[in-house]
Amino acid sequence: MGRRTDRVRWVVVGPAVGTALGAVDSVVNHVPIWLGEVGTARAERGVRSQVSEFASLILNAGWAWAAAAVLVGWLVSRPARPTAGVLRGAVAGALALVFATTAYYAMDVLFDGGVWWDWRTRYWLVGSVLLGPALGVAGASIRRPGPVGALAALLVPAGAAVQMVVLPPPPDSLMAQPVRLTVWASAAVATVLVIRTRTRREDLAPSVRPG
Repeated sequence: MGRRTDRVRWVVVGPAVGTALGAVDSVVNHVPIWLGEVGTARAERGVRSQVSEFASLILNAGWAWAAAAVLVGWLVSRPARPTAGVLRGAVAGALALVFATTAYYAMDVLFDGGVWWDWRTRYWLVGSVLLGPALGVAGASIRRPGPVGALAALLVPAGAAVQMVVLPPPPDSLMAQPVRLTVWASAAVATVLVIRTRTRREDLAPSVRPG
């Protein structure tokens, strides 16, 4: 029963995480519209709009979507053997981004009307199919010992920090600087934790090996 449940459970992780990401991203993007503040300068909007903008600038970032695919790859690989874990990670990573894209534009159509199947949807669905498997494999590879696992674990924090330099939040947003500082601080903390955890694990490994 446990194995059968696991076979079903890992398949739904990617769609569940992706749907939640896409739906929440669309919702926070629409908060200023619902509050009637679209015509107001971004820096002059109210507190609720600023909070939603903070969330929007993070959830709209490419690194956040990549992180979702990496996360599901890590989650689904846990009970599986290495080869099966990598395959699961690839499938789950693709499903996460496909469902995130589907949910995002479906919510946009629900709120704004229009058509769901346009060039933007097609563009991001193709990107999801192409990039999702690689990101899911990276998530599954975090469980591997040595440099491969370390590099996989550092992929998201490094990508987030780099994006804040290469593609920073728009300067007209009052939340641009708080978002940059938050992402950089989080990336730094995550990097330190990854290095400390993996170093400790490597130090303990010889002591648990049979003599």
